[in-house]
Amino acid sequence: MKSIKLNPHLIGKVLLAALLLSALAGVAGSQIAPKVPLSVVLFYSVLIGLGVVAAVVLATVVFATFNQFILRHGGTDPQWFWYRSEPPGLVQLREQAKALADAQRARR
Repeated sequence: MKSIKLNPHLIGKVLLAALLLSALAGVAGSQIAPKVPLSVVLFYSVLIGLGVVAAVVLATVVFATFNQFILRHGGTDPQWFWYRSEPPGLVQLREQAKALADAQRARR
């Protein structure tokens, strides 16, 4: 199995983008509560923004792990997991591939 290398520059860019976007949303949303100081609104908006990034990363890891589980336990494709049968034509393609492999083995 391949090891995943984390690029620290990419992680920093994602966190900076999330921080800046949430700060922008905080400044725009600060007019909803005009009596709350801007620093408090920015703090909470950045905190919520970073929480959303963490939730997206966690959801990505969970779904990727689930899809790998499906593939490792005989699933054809994680997208077809919810259906009762194989994708249309896949059974015929498998039979053709098996017949071709048998023919090649017979020649040897």
